[in-house]
Amino acid sequence: MSGQRYFEDVQVGEELPPMVKNASRAQLFLYSAASSNPHRIHYDREYAAVEGHPDVLVHGPLQGAWLSQFVTDWMGPAGRLLNLTWQNRARAFPERDLTFRGRVTAAADGVVELELREEDDTGQVCMPGTARVALPRRKGVEA
Repeated sequence: MSGQRYFEDVQVGEELPPMVKNASRAQLFLYSAASSNPHRIHYDREYAAVEGHPDVLVHGPLQGAWLSQFVTDWMGPAGRLLNLTWQNRARAFPERDLTFRGRVTAAADGVVELELREEDDTGQVCMPGTARVALPRRKGVEA
């Protein structure tokens, strides 16, 4: 999504346009290297099986980064991310779509509260979360 979101244009109950991510195995290997995370469950399928996983796992912090991108893309460049929370509740696997969804739950005084979630390709919620963002007002509109 592109463009700037303004506070006056937000409605409580509004659904954010979904964002889909799909991690490749190479991306997981590179993220492990870039984040100094040597845990083999993120890039070694045989080792992941030893720990009881059917495949390698997408990193929780990578999913959190995608959630942040989802929110900041929605709010636009002049918005400010005030708070972002998430909990990893289920495993996410590579080469499967992960869909980020959100809904506006409150809006007052230029601040918008969002309920967020990441779902896997079966519809299971892997990661619920929340965000608070400050959005600019349109010029000439008083608080």
